[in-house]
Amino acid sequence: MTEFVRVAVPLRLRNLFDYRCPKSMSVAIGCRVRVPFGRQTQLGLVVDYVDSTSMPKDKVKEVASVLDEEPVITSELMNTLVWISEYYHQSLGEILWTALPVSIRKGLPYKPRMEIGYKLTDAGRELTADSFSKAQVQKKLFLALQSTQGVLTKSGLQHSGKSWRSAIQAMQSKGWVATKAVSGISERRSTNLIYDLTFDQQQALSNISGCLNQYKCFLLQGVTGSGKTEVYLRAAMKVVDNGGQVLLLVPEIGLTPQVVSRIEDALGVDVFTYHSGMTNAERHRTWWFARSGEAQVIVGTRSVVFLSFARLGLIVMDEEHDSSYKQQERARYHARVIALYRAKKCNIPIVLGSATPSLETVWAAKNERLTTLSLPHRATRVAMPKVRLVDLNQTNIKDGVAIPLFSAIEERLEKGEQSLIFLNRRGFAPVVVCGDCKWVATCENCEANLILHAADNLLHCHHCSARYKVFEQCLECNSENLHRLGQGTEKIESVLQNNFPGARIIRIDSDSAHTLKEIEAKLTRIQEGKADILVGTQMLSKGHHFPYVTLVGILNVDQGFFSIDFRAMEYMFQQILQVAGRAGRVEKPGEVIIQTVNPDSDYFERIFSHDYLSFANYELKVREEACQPPYAHYALLRANSISPDGAFAFLNRAKSIGIRILRDNQFDDVDLLDVVHSPISRIAKRNRAQLLVSGEQYYSMSRFLSAWVAILEKSSKKGQLRWNLDVDPIDFH
Repeated sequence: MTEFVRVAVPLRLRNLFDYRCPKSMSVAIGCRVRVPFGRQTQLGLVVDYVDSTSMPKDKVKEVASVLDEEPVITSELMNTLVWISEYYHQSLGEILWTALPVSIRKGLPYKPRMEIGYKLTDAGRELTADSFSKAQVQKKLFLALQSTQGVLTKSGLQHSGKSWRSAIQAMQSKGWVATKAVSGISERRSTNLIYDLTFDQQQALSNISGCLNQYKCFLLQGVTGSGKTEVYLRAAMKVVDNGGQVLLLVPEIGLTPQVVSRIEDALGVDVFTYHSGMTNAERHRTWWFARSGEAQVIVGTRSVVFLSFARLGLIVMDEEHDSSYKQQERARYHARVIALYRAKKCNIPIVLGSATPSLETVWAAKNERLTTLSLPHRATRVAMPKVRLVDLNQTNIKDGVAIPLFSAIEERLEKGEQSLIFLNRRGFAPVVVCGDCKWVATCENCEANLILHAADNLLHCHHCSARYKVFEQCLECNSENLHRLGQGTEKIESVLQNNFPGARIIRIDSDSAHTLKEIEAKLTRIQEGKADILVGTQMLSKGHHFPYVTLVGILNVDQGFFSIDFRAMEYMFQQILQVAGRAGRVEKPGEVIIQTVNPDSDYFERIFSHDYLSFANYELKVREEACQPPYAHYALLRANSISPDGAFAFLNRAKSIGIRILRDNQFDDVDLLDVVHSPISRIAKRNRAQLLVSGEQYYSMSRFLSAWVAILEKSSKKGQLRWNLDVDPIDFH
């Protein structure tokens, strides 16, 4: 029996803590324990055993209690989480807790509570409806149970009458009804794969199917509408048929319902989901059934990559390029990196799918670190939509919409076709400015403009979520000559409604669709043809199939040309091609109209031909010359403080420490850049600054970061200052 264990606690502490186990206690690695921590008791996870010969027994506190008979984290996942902690230089405690559903973090039982179902006993099945002539509610319950010959839950019985509970209890007491815990997993149904594969799809499937029992990374790169999902389904079916489990990652919860419906229909299995839109109990159930192996297919957003699996056989990451896969707060990680690591350790294939893969993935393909499977044509053989530019320097504009785009929308309305207008900016007006003194309405907590939202007629800060009443006059000169400049999705919706009063317009952004049910309801209306014009942000651009959309209009596309972010052009190009791909996916040809003030840019030539890889190869050359990722590795040390100079002072001190470590250890390929203000230098009254670390080889940079962070943790004072390290950052704001 192990006498000492090493425990991680869910705090931002990289330290692990040693405890003694009483002789009466048995504990395994991966189990939850309660341990004394300071003046209170803390829930922790056992991550290792400790050699008792090196422990001062009289000074080590005892484990208070063990919560689990078997580990909540398997050995495979534990090893992965330790690696993640080391790769991202994050607290192991925080990483471990990120990997668990909230119910488990709170110390609730390992096995979730199952819904109670009711079924007829042998004695109950011998009865007839006439046996209940004087008990009408019992009669209804009996008929309901008899009709299914199976188990019914509350939802199937409560329609029998308000007193159904007392009635079912009476039937139980007579031995006619028994209870049974219901998992909710139904028997496998018939499959329904209705599409014939094209030659390219069949080739891709053959490559994946030939590697189901070994690690292999594939990039499934195909134009929008090329049928990547159909390849996923066929590969998943082979895994499920062989008794394995399939993990499918999607970037947004808005994609989950349509993906789940399609998989269940195609494969005839229940699909479990895991995302932030679910209740704690629902996530707990998915976690349990994935771990037990009863869940054959699991679909989820980035955190689903932390689930334990009994027989994982395939990982698929759809829209692998999407920035939503990067966790930006607390335990910072990228789901793609973890998915690749787990696939390799589990010795299974992983498929990264995208029409516009990230430049890191394209670079990996060029260096033969993965195999590219191409789908260059749409599965329906419908041509890619034609793209034309509207030069805003020479075209009349009405409320942010060019006249040619108005005409194109009107033409679609007359034909009974749908138009999609894309603008990646929420709200009504992004700037409120004084026409006399040029004062701009800004948030008092942040260095950011306030955004007017017409729905509640308030000014919103999109950074700290503060709300302000609409100003009637300028705060500087008291002038009432205030102007609302720019456009957000809310304003474009209003403009289109005024110009096309009879049109059915649906807006989808995070303001108009707060829940998964709201998103699903709007998407269903669109797909059923019950809308004429769609207006939205990037929520509309990701993987949706809109059979009636033949026109896509893209507004405010030029921000990528002026951004300081080295990834801005990549994001812009991906966004344009993704949203353009919503047009003309079925029978009727599609058209894309892009409003721009930069019509002569060479980038548009590649957009006309939907040639993403040409753009990617060009952009990689630019990155290589500038020694930017993927030709270098970045880590960003961020700090924020209430005091104006606190963040700068800490980062300058951190830089001095870093320079000393570099000099003493001869890390010649690691560079520390200058301390600078963050692009948004103040959020929620906290002043922000950052320090970028660059390294040619990750191994050297990681060794430097380990030494650096260890000193920073000891030297930084608690209180007003907060800091964090972001390895492989994708957001510099």
